[in-house]
Amino acid sequence: MALFKKNPSTPVILAAVVFTSAFLYWIFADPVRGLAARVPGMDNRPPQKPVSDSVFIGENFEALGREVIAAPGDWPRFRGTGFDNISTENVPVAETWDTTGPPVAWRLSLGEGYAGAAVHNGRVYVLDYNEKRKADMLRCFSLDSGRELWRRWYTVQFKRNHGYSRTIPAVTDKYVITIGPRSHVMCADPQSGALLWTLDLEKVFGIPGTVKGKITPEFYCGQCPLIDNGVAVFAPGGKAIMVGVDCSSGKVIWETPNPDSLRMSHASIIPMTIGGKKMYVYSAIGGVCGVSAEDGDTGRLLWKTTEWSPSIVVGSPVYIGNGDIAVFGSYGAGGAVVRVKAAGTGYDISVVGKHKSSEGLASEQQTPILKNDYLWCVLPENAGANKKQLACFRKSDLMSPVWTSGKENRFGKGMGPFIMRDDKLFLLDDDGNLYLFRIERSTATLLASHRVLDAIEAWAPMALAGKYLILRDQRNMLCIDIGKKN
Repeated sequence: MALFKKNPSTPVILAAVVFTSAFLYWIFADPVRGLAARVPGMDNRPPQKPVSDSVFIGENFEALGREVIAAPGDWPRFRGTGFDNISTENVPVAETWDTTGPPVAWRLSLGEGYAGAAVHNGRVYVLDYNEKRKADMLRCFSLDSGRELWRRWYTVQFKRNHGYSRTIPAVTDKYVITIGPRSHVMCADPQSGALLWTLDLEKVFGIPGTVKGKITPEFYCGQCPLIDNGVAVFAPGGKAIMVGVDCSSGKVIWETPNPDSLRMSHASIIPMTIGGKKMYVYSAIGGVCGVSAEDGDTGRLLWKTTEWSPSIVVGSPVYIGNGDIAVFGSYGAGGAVVRVKAAGTGYDISVVGKHKSSEGLASEQQTPILKNDYLWCVLPENAGANKKQLACFRKSDLMSPVWTSGKENRFGKGMGPFIMRDDKLFLLDDDGNLYLFRIERSTATLLASHRVLDAIEAWAPMALAGKYLILRDQRNMLCIDIGKKN
């Protein structure tokens, strides 16, 4: 400080000297002297191989066990036998749990995702993603013990985008079919795991002019496969809005043209009978359509509407009777009713009762359950005062709930699954808390609750087969014994 007082110009002189020295070094010095140009392998990494987009679907197989103890119960596809998420099996459910909760029959670790289970003939089928092998993997387990019996997989690389796997297999006595995150279809024998046929939906039905014929949504395929009378039905949404594949041969036997360029959503195809006509109904990106499911004109486009077209669709359509179909959109889009009425040789289509998520029945992730004349759902975060609550609506009025669980009984982010048997409803919230309700027409009474998982995003649909309830979060799957004890 004394120096500055004697000569006030000293700091300025010092700064000038430092700047001049740095400038001369920048001009004349060689800052990279002694450094070698970077070449592959110099950083001790293994040689990098170019990534091929060729995917050999189902190419690998591993047998792990044989014995399967017969365990009654069936949940052969998304939303169960009746496509309504209601189990009709005559297996009583325990109405109370002690402090330890319902017994856990078995548990296992999975790759990150939201794919639920299908159950058939004492076996559990899950489409997993093995992050170490970079592989879509169909895994088969014993329902009774949880022992893995076999696995079939194929290498396919893609970036994690809110997890990997999302879809539930469809299984019959002869076939088990999966759709992977990038729309790769695999059909195998459900007993032995033998590969029967494969189909790359993007390559076959991709949109010309797009990267790799892209048809798969941004957050990967969430469409669950459908098997109907020996025919696998898919909605690729590229060159064809819907296609049918013979399960015995793997040949495409019908295609539904797609002149309006409807795109694949995260919803699944739901069979419905409307006005005496069986049809496949699909909520696509860009609109809703119905395709004939009857012999003689299978695959014919019966009707479509582009009036209801939210940007993201996850919940599948629900038939509520009298030609009315409840449809749902995510991210605040809410819901609507598509009215389908026969008119001569065709159909009159109208969209009625549109509402936002804050105005009525809405679903961000799951598909509501229709029980008698009432629709049940956990409302999403953007549903206003009733957000995150279990709610009940008359099917004739989707804007005014007749019952809600109340603001003190909210369930995570409103994204978790729910499932029914008789008058019982199981609800799993995002954090792994399992709730059991008794349903009496339009009201629900909480019977029991227990934290079964320290969960992260427990959003996968559940399966209810016999006395077993199968549920999961991002990385863990549990099989819970919910049967009533003698």
